[in-house]
Amino acid sequence: MDIPLPVGYPDSHQGPLKRFMPPLEDGVIKQILADDHLPAGLVLDPFGASPRLVIEAAQSGRAVLVAANNPVTRFVLQHTLQPFELGELQAALSHLAAIPKDDTRMERFILDLYRSRCTRCGEAVSVEFFVWDPELGGPTHKVYSCDHCAHAGESPATEEDWNRALDYSRRGLQHALALEQVAPAGDPDRQHAEAALSVYPGRAIYALITITNKIDQLALDEALLRALHALLLSAFDGANALWSYPEGRERPRQLSASQRYREQNIWRALEQAVETWAMEPTDLQVTAWPSDSPLRAGTVAIYPGTVRDLMETFDPVEVSMLLTVPPRHNQAFWTLSALWAAWLWGRETAASIKVALRRRRYDWSWHAAALRTVLTGLATSIKPGTPVIAYLPEAEPGFVAAVLSGFGAAGFALRGRALRSGEEQAVFHWTVDSDVQRACGKEEREKRMRSAGRQILNSRAEPSAYPVLHAAAWSDLVVEGLLESIREAEGRQFMQVMGESLEAVLGDRKTFLHMGRGAEVESGLYWLHDPPFAEESLKDLVERRVLESLRKEGWIFEYELDKQICEEFQGLLTPDRRLIAVCLRSYAEGPDTNDRWRLRAEDFAIARQQDCDEIRRLLVKLGSQLEFEVNEGEMIKWLGDDGQVDYAFRIMETAVWAGVLQSDVADGITYVIPGGRAELVAEKARRDPRLQDWLQDGPPVIKFRLVRRLVAETTLTRENLRERLAIDPPEHQDPQLPLL
Repeated sequence: MDIPLPVGYPDSHQGPLKRFMPPLEDGVIKQILADDHLPAGLVLDPFGASPRLVIEAAQSGRAVLVAANNPVTRFVLQHTLQPFELGELQAALSHLAAIPKDDTRMERFILDLYRSRCTRCGEAVSVEFFVWDPELGGPTHKVYSCDHCAHAGESPATEEDWNRALDYSRRGLQHALALEQVAPAGDPDRQHAEAALSVYPGRAIYALITITNKIDQLALDEALLRALHALLLSAFDGANALWSYPEGRERPRQLSASQRYREQNIWRALEQAVETWAMEPTDLQVTAWPSDSPLRAGTVAIYPGTVRDLMETFDPVEVSMLLTVPPRHNQAFWTLSALWAAWLWGRETAASIKVALRRRRYDWSWHAAALRTVLTGLATSIKPGTPVIAYLPEAEPGFVAAVLSGFGAAGFALRGRALRSGEEQAVFHWTVDSDVQRACGKEEREKRMRSAGRQILNSRAEPSAYPVLHAAAWSDLVVEGLLESIREAEGRQFMQVMGESLEAVLGDRKTFLHMGRGAEVESGLYWLHDPPFAEESLKDLVERRVLESLRKEGWIFEYELDKQICEEFQGLLTPDRRLIAVCLRSYAEGPDTNDRWRLRAEDFAIARQQDCDEIRRLLVKLGSQLEFEVNEGEMIKWLGDDGQVDYAFRIMETAVWAGVLQSDVADGITYVIPGGRAELVAEKARRDPRLQDWLQDGPPVIKFRLVRRLVAETTLTRENLRERLAIDPPEHQDPQLPLL
């Protein structure tokens, strides 16, 4: 069941509405589709949540059919696949700027809404944005650049700034029009639309509705009109109070104003949107669906509706595979989408997502049921054996549970899993083969969860975080066909019951140890009460693999290394990038101008062996200098006057402890490591409380450089030796050692 996690590059694209789009890394979908076992032909994406997925699938030589029910995400998808030309966007903004408005041009009219005075020279300026404090009820600061004295930055807002802002906070005609366009009088959703409008400053609503009501006067052709809609869509997003200041809310999910938020200058937002929408062309063919022509490889067809409606427009057996990024519920984006769609394209277009206005809270039970509803019918419509792949770039435990539950309930059988909990990335492979569902009571459910937890901890051989055990328990129940009977027995409380069962299992102190701060089940790390002996933990195995890869060629690309690691450590063993990066820095230098990491000269096998041999000779010499009897073997032992071992040294070229945490062999041993392993030792201790305690309370770990310095120290004696051994602990810094 364990499969490799596909890896990509950090997303460098700054596309429209990016903070609401799934954070899918570049190259992930291409890597998935590079699998020779996957069939060619038509790829179906039933959610259309990720433009990046669609682009990479089509660029991989597939025909792609996408169901996109949300008109906002559909518009973003269309114009990410076929971007506007820069000239189109600039022309659309120029036409808007030139519209007459109150004896001036629209551009000047909007800029004047944000008029203020420079605190240095007193000249008029148009503020880039104001910083609001909702508790105070007005702007406290302003950020601007003065053309007269070149003063730029943040300054306190004045009483004049405050009063001007409050003038637009009173509800007027524009507010009424903004509400009317979404939900007219008598509409049961009117109160919900009004609540959604509350996240917009009054001045923003005034400016935006003033602009949208003037669009019809432009008489633009279809291409320029869509370009203008794109600019306005970004302005709609930039103008709301979800943009906190100064740190920013990268991925807002609840429709609530930030404690301190930016009130964006609408015209500046429109200007910035030009660059946002002027993306690189994809050279893909895009068409609307239904289409009379068969879809060719590299073509994307977009259906403006749900996947259930889409399936009525063609023969589902034509689908060769399902590939999707399931959407994570986002009350903020879905509610705002209903507003934006109504403002730009009218209430009829917004009707498909208007229901989002009513729901203020989403939970994972709701999400699981929603996924099931969307996917129901697909499993019985497409060919048996059709591969189904769901990639989750935000794989928190609740989302993982919802996806496993929703897909399983829709009739899909889980065949593969991988999770990288550190980055919250996961992939699940399903087929449409029908599995026999079996009954499962509480006792068996918890027995299965306990077994899954023990098994994954045994495999990792190290304390692990809650998301790993959660994914193990859930996916094992799904694979065994036990989940549906639990759902049927528990009804709407299904997710809650599952959570309570897992909490009870992990709270069993005869099986699991909860390590770390906090009593919450999702905090800290879990380990086994009676773990079996394991020579090497997952983190040690990863270190060895990194070193082997570097020594094979002498250099490596970080992406290729990440890919190799994920192919070797599959499923729930997938290590996070931080561990891989620390291992890489421990042995290599880089990246160079070609993004390559090169093995350090001293870490080539022959050089490091010579280094270890030198340290061995120095330890023998140092023991003799201190008048110990020295025994040489696997360890170097210094015997005292009574013939007993006073010091024992184990020389290691790596930071692999080889099971010392589970044995008595570590007692009285001083481990000697290269200084380049210091950061890696610290990282392993951070990840494993057992190792942290051992390093703090157990025998010392010293560096090669300390041995060299001690040999040269003229004041070293048996009496001050232990103090000197502790003077350079295994941390990344290189302190100046006192030699007096």
